[in-house]
Amino acid sequence: MNFDYSFSIDLHGQDTTEATASVLNALFSFEQNRNYEFFDIITGNGSGALKFVVLDLLEKERYNYRFLNQSQSAIRVFKRFKRHFD
Repeated sequence: MNFDYSFSIDLHGQDTTEATASVLNALFSFEQNRNYEFFDIITGNGSGALKFVVLDLLEKERYNYRFLNQSQSAIRVFKRFKRHFD
């Protein structure tokens, strides 16, 4: 049996509107699948516009992330911690 604990999306060639939609769809899938521990977003090394949009979105949605390489063109996104109030 093969279990997938992560996935990745590649935003190369997308404009900022397409990239935003791709990331939002990925975040939805990520939250729906309990087996996923993280997922990776590949923004590439272009002008930096995609990276800016992705980071802004992740911060607004309160996701933790880290860069996977020095050029910061690959981003690993982790699950949000759920708060339980008693």
